[in-house]
Amino acid sequence: IIFILWRVLISAAEIVGMSLLPFKRSFPYIDSMLESTKLPQWLWQWGNFDGVHYLDIINSGYHGYGNQVFFPIYPLVVKFLDFFVQKPIISALIVSHVAVFLAAGVLYKLAKDNFSEITAKWSVIFLFFFPTSFYFGAIYTESPFLLFVLLAFALSGPLSGVFGFLAGGTRLVGFFIAPLRVLFRPRNFWSFLSVFGLVSYVVYLFFRFKEPLIFLEAQQVFQNGRASSISTLVNPLQVIFRYLKIFLTANPQQPAFWTASLEFISFIFGTGVLILLFKSKKLPISFILFGAISLILPTMSGTLQSMPRYLLTIFPIFLGLALIKNKTIKSGILVIFIVLLLLFTAFFTRGYFIS
Repeated sequence: IIFILWRVLISAAEIVGMSLLPFKRSFPYIDSMLESTKLPQWLWQWGNFDGVHYLDIINSGYHGYGNQVFFPIYPLVVKFLDFFVQKPIISALIVSHVAVFLAAGVLYKLAKDNFSEITAKWSVIFLFFFPTSFYFGAIYTESPFLLFVLLAFALSGPLSGVFGFLAGGTRLVGFFIAPLRVLFRPRNFWSFLSVFGLVSYVVYLFFRFKEPLIFLEAQQVFQNGRASSISTLVNPLQVIFRYLKIFLTANPQQPAFWTASLEFISFIFGTGVLILLFKSKKLPISFILFGAISLILPTMSGTLQSMPRYLLTIFPIFLGLALIKNKTIKSGILVIFIVLLLLFTAFFTRGYFIS
């Protein structure tokens, strides 16, 4: 029911956005990857921004210099399904929706087994109505990555390792599941397979492009301010000071000011929840450390860009929010989340960058 309510809500926000906002052609390949499909706009605009790059990989594989920054598991899964569907956009959206539906089920079970049924329900509610949860319904990796991560932590034995491998082949941070599950309780030595998700992609890049770290180096193509090599990684504290400087010097009337504000607030929010969870000792330390790595690793690229989206896969945050005892506070947070979700969904689907 929560899944259906979420889908209805973001669809309603999309319809309102289409009636009030002009479509902003603010990213490449709109004509070749989206409009050329002849699908209705209300459907293809869920492939905005990163979505066009995943569609490019699904259609043509890795080529040139740039789309290597997008890891291969999601495109491979979509490509397999599209063998039967023959409509890449529809196939990608099916994968995203099925993955987040299953991820919500795993999160529910994880919360119920460790806490209570009420906590489990609230964790799923916060997951679906988080302000940037519309990405779960878009052509992005948030849904499958969250599913793989949850299964890698929830399961034991070889299956945990398999899903860790899939997580590592979907996002860079998936690589760190291996040391967390091997070194910290509950230990699972099969989780070392998570390492090979990244390793296998690096090996492929070496033989295909002769540049094993091209997934880092190609960041410069997107001019997003991210580090493009290991040597250019940035101290997270420097990034924080950089954002504080933005707030002191930028014009609040410019969209860039509010985008930076959203990114900074998201980072502080995620950090605050994880600190409170660490102090409460209610979650395994491996969960908390995964959340911390998921926050800090992108920050080392020199920017907090996409941080509001990255929070979606830090599942301890939703457990932490669900563990709030005061129902008034929880309800208040939920109302704020829903209002922001409606706003952000409308803007994203109309081509305005959110995260």
